[in-house]
Amino acid sequence: MSELPAGLRAGPLTREDAAEATRLWRACELHDDGAAMFGDEDFVALFKRPSFDAGRHSIAVRDGGSIVALAILYGARHVVVHVLPEHRGRGIGTWLADWTQQAGRAAGNVVSCQSVSEHEHAAAELLRAAGYEARWESWNFAIELAHEPDPPVVPEGYALRPFAPGRDDRAVHRVIDDAFGEWEGQTRLAFEDWAAERLGRPGFAPEHIAVAVRGEEIVGAVVMVVDGDEAWVGQLAVARPHRRRGLARALLVAGFGIGWRAGLRRCGLDTDSRTGARGLYEHVGMHVTCTFTDYAKAL
Repeated sequence: MSELPAGLRAGPLTREDAAEATRLWRACELHDDGAAMFGDEDFVALFKRPSFDAGRHSIAVRDGGSIVALAILYGARHVVVHVLPEHRGRGIGTWLADWTQQAGRAAGNVVSCQSVSEHEHAAAELLRAAGYEARWESWNFAIELAHEPDPPVVPEGYALRPFAPGRDDRAVHRVIDDAFGEWEGQTRLAFEDWAAERLGRPGFAPEHIAVAVRGEEIVGAVVMVVDGDEAWVGQLAVARPHRRRGLARALLVAGFGIGWRAGLRRCGLDTDSRTGARGLYEHVGMHVTCTFTDYAKAL
């Protein structure tokens, strides 16, 4: 493993690091892509995951008393690494790339995946040099809402209804996890982790979820994150037997409505080339704000 540059020290993140780690994360997003999406609530939600062990799955690099870089393992595959712009070029990114691989192996992971913005040329070059290969593209989308969205058009035989907390939790998770689990390279997320991160996120309210039903069966759901000045489509899924009938579009429009009623006039989401959903988002008027490449390496 490479050595950490002289004068720096590293140790796990703690809950008390939330504000500083969030500022660093947002500073990197603003520098690289012109917009910051990560917030304090996201940090708190991560720490609520029962499977997340900060001592093994996170690291902060400090210069003096300040955090200048961090890395986090999300589940069995995904890694997030951020280095403050003014501290790049010092070898910190190389050290963190080594750390994420060692931490991944220690956690029993068989692959390490990292999403890199189209503007992060040095990070992409570093990963390629470390043996990572580009796997797929992903995109952030956004739409500005000039007026309240029209009511969703729901296909015959189906209905949209509000989420019923305590009754619908596991059914919503099952639909989402089954749908996301179809993607190449996607790993399952335990209900307890999903509930902690989505339903336990600070600011969450039951009205931030809409479900699609056929009779009493939940066959689709949209989970919105209402935060700051933007509503974010955190998750959108339809069960396989009920696709290609317009339910995904109906749920997406319902999500826009959730954002509008929360007083927000901009909605965003992310997707990737595995889902085949880009056309849907463009058709409803969303546009790409940033493109990413997902890199992966077998451990």
